[in-house]
Amino acid sequence: MANHVYSYFEITFKSEEDCNNFAEWIGLDPKNENITWGERIEACCNIMMDNLYPDNEDTRQWWLDNVGAKWMYFDDIDRSTDSSIIINMTSAWDFPEALFYKLSDYLRNQYEDVAMTVTFDDEGYNFIGAAASNQQFRDIDYFHPDFDELDEYKDEDDCWTEEFYEEMSNIKDELLQDVLAFIQQDLEKE
Repeated sequence: MANHVYSYFEITFKSEEDCNNFAEWIGLDPKNENITWGERIEACCNIMMDNLYPDNEDTRQWWLDNVGAKWMYFDDIDRSTDSSIIINMTSAWDFPEALFYKLSDYLRNQYEDVAMTVTFDDEGYNFIGAAASNQQFRDIDYFHPDFDELDEYKDEDDCWTEEFYEEMSNIKDELLQDVLAFIQQDLEKE
């Protein structure tokens, strides 16, 4: 079973103004020089969670039911462009699927033409995946490797080779392209 699952969110807004509004909503203020990088990341995580879940409870069951993971914290948050923000997080046991849906719902209700993409992987590569959301549609896809078929990617010490990690990265990229194609295809049908 997975313990740490690493998720990489990118939220792209229609405008810099929308991005600024979201950054303010989560407490992202890179101009504040009186706060350390770690304090800023922790504050953004807490502010976003409190905004999304005003009646949250700090219990294991609440996290599992509402976030989709036993616990979760941000590893990094920053702007990747003037109109997009990245949020990298670690969660326990699973991709925080319920959080993905909750954040997607919030973004759809607050912003026009917003899109979110996510890739994620379990620390032991028991699963990897991708998710995407736009104004109307969203999709999540998982890949569970068959490790018996992946023995070719082990070295003489029974460790994964660089080729293994490249293959997992390629599969994750393919999953992302698949979920993006799915939501775009559905969008074109409307």
